[in-house]
Amino acid sequence: MDKKSPMNILAVGAHPDDIEFNCAGTLAKYAALGHKIFMVSATDGRVGSATMSLDETIRVRAGESSDSAAIIGAEFINLGFEDEMFFEDREARLRFIDIVRYCKADIIITHNPKDYNPCHELTSKIINDICIMIPVAKIETKNPPHTKMPFIYYFEPVHGFEFIPSDYVDITDYFDIKIKMLNAHKSQQQWLLDNHQAGVGGDAFAQAEIIASYRGMQSGVKYAEAFRRARVAHRMSCERLLP
Repeated sequence: MDKKSPMNILAVGAHPDDIEFNCAGTLAKYAALGHKIFMVSATDGRVGSATMSLDETIRVRAGESSDSAAIIGAEFINLGFEDEMFFEDREARLRFIDIVRYCKADIIITHNPKDYNPCHELTSKIINDICIMIPVAKIETKNPPHTKMPFIYYFEPVHGFEFIPSDYVDITDYFDIKIKMLNAHKSQQQWLLDNHQAGVGGDAFAQAEIIASYRGMQSGVKYAEAFRRARVAHRMSCERLLP
């Protein structure tokens, strides 16, 4: 695969804003290079507010995600599984297969298999499980089989615990865009402070700069995002396709 040719890049997070925290800079860089970007949330994020109703939270978070995606010209899609009550079954597997086929994904970026949140881990597991099923015509979904089995990269879990990167992406020129995309998720700033004591100096998203600076230090640039290549059977020796 020639990474200079236009590719379809699919980022899949368990919740609205997972993608922005972990790979927005890389997606912005891909977009600037002319690749098509899709941003998918597995769940509706309904528990992400202590003050709004469930329905209002779903609506607000979907709007914030769409606003964030629009910054880089990406398409946002919400699969609509119930936040924190997301389990694997036949329907879930087929919906993941269908969305990958819809996007005609060349590359999928998603959660690390080991993470603090079960929705994160399940999203990663399903992506890995269904990757070889994408071109199988006997598995019928709304969208027809895609001829390619996508390459998979994992972004790091919160604070990078037990995460050893295989690849880094220099996002120095795209860090401001990453922060702009994060700031589109206004509803989450107070939520993170109230529920997870996140942030430094009252800024719930300040950790994004700390992590980007740390990964930049490791890779010899100002700001970077870190990834690990999936070690699935059909992609054991993939070339680097990150920008």
